[in-house]
Amino acid sequence: MITNDRQYKIVKSQIETFQESLDLFSSSSLEVENVHPKILEAQRDAINYKLNQLIRDVSEYEDLKSGKIVIAEVSDLHQLPIALIKARIANGLTQSELAEKLGMKEQQLQRYEADQYESASLKTLQRVAEVLNIRLNADVQIKDVESPEIYSAKKYPFKQMFQRRWFPNFSGSLNDALKDSPELIANLYESAGIKNIQLAFNRKSVRTNGETNEFALNIWYARVIIKAREQELKTFFDSKIVTEDWLRNLAVLSSEINGPLLAILYLKNNGIRVVLEPQLEGTHLDGAALLMDDLYPIIAMTLRYDRLDNFWFVLFHELAHVVLHLGNQHIMIFDDLDATVDGIEKEADNYALNAAIPDQVWKRSLVRFSPSHDTIINQARSLKIHTALIAGRIRRETGKYFLFNELVGQNEVRKLFKDYFTQ
Repeated sequence: MITNDRQYKIVKSQIETFQESLDLFSSSSLEVENVHPKILEAQRDAINYKLNQLIRDVSEYEDLKSGKIVIAEVSDLHQLPIALIKARIANGLTQSELAEKLGMKEQQLQRYEADQYESASLKTLQRVAEVLNIRLNADVQIKDVESPEIYSAKKYPFKQMFQRRWFPNFSGSLNDALKDSPELIANLYESAGIKNIQLAFNRKSVRTNGETNEFALNIWYARVIIKAREQELKTFFDSKIVTEDWLRNLAVLSSEINGPLLAILYLKNNGIRVVLEPQLEGTHLDGAALLMDDLYPIIAMTLRYDRLDNFWFVLFHELAHVVLHLGNQHIMIFDDLDATVDGIEKEADNYALNAAIPDQVWKRSLVRFSPSHDTIINQARSLKIHTALIAGRIRRETGKYFLFNELVGQNEVRKLFKDYFTQ
């Protein structure tokens, strides 16, 4: 649901983007070979569904503002939060104006509407209803709820977020930012398009060996989505393009000096957004595979370890999730690849290892049975890939991470992405 003019403008822009994607997909899909028409139809329907949903949101907001919709009475408890927001819009009040009538700060009202009044007390709900002239039917029962403190700076690595300039429109000191932290944090979620925070994170999977700060993880996700929205791709991703030859072409890029840069461009040209964002304290992240708007795949990487072998393993691992696992069950998968797990994570690990070096090649390779500096170099030369991919596989399979340090591309990644790692 759209709650203010800022969101209205964002959604209008998203509609244009979706329409362009649909037009591009409709024209380019005619040229796609070896793809069943039903698959193409399903992808087109998915874009259409999201586009129509956005159009409905815009239409409802316009009808509310024009007075075509009037909210006067609520008889169902579940309808109350939405009714309060709609009534405010229908009454021609901005969030600032309603906040003034309620005697609260605008930022507080924005937070209430962002989580659909889930953190509001009984008295607050009653007061808002009174100011908006909404009658509560006698059958409606409301119980007080405890605030989840979703926007409390204490829950987040706020200092780190501030130092990384996550609040570009804010000018002031860290202490000033702390005073306005609830609004700044709420704006990050809103800019990412996350309206109901608790609902948004229902479909996620987290791979970790240690304790994870869920608030830090969620705000890191929001930051990635914001950066992903800035990328305009001309191609809609189709998993059918990911063949052995396609993976082979991606792996061969590792032999180039600027291989990681070329790999990111390769993925973007095939409809996969790639975002580099360092991990936050308490997240223990190597990367993540995400779906933006339930449609557009994103590979996010932290470059936690500045080694080429790690870069390529993380990239192929998250690509495996994009191809195999993102969908109805999971729209976000977060990975600490030091953690030992089973299921989809084990499947993605195997995919990542075999994507760079096909299993049939590895099983009969001399380097597997007699790894040495020379055999690794020779194998890399024959496969036209970087030695880091072979040395890294040996280290990962044996658990001996002290081996072949000179071949894994230590300190060779972050220097290619200086703009991302200035802290």
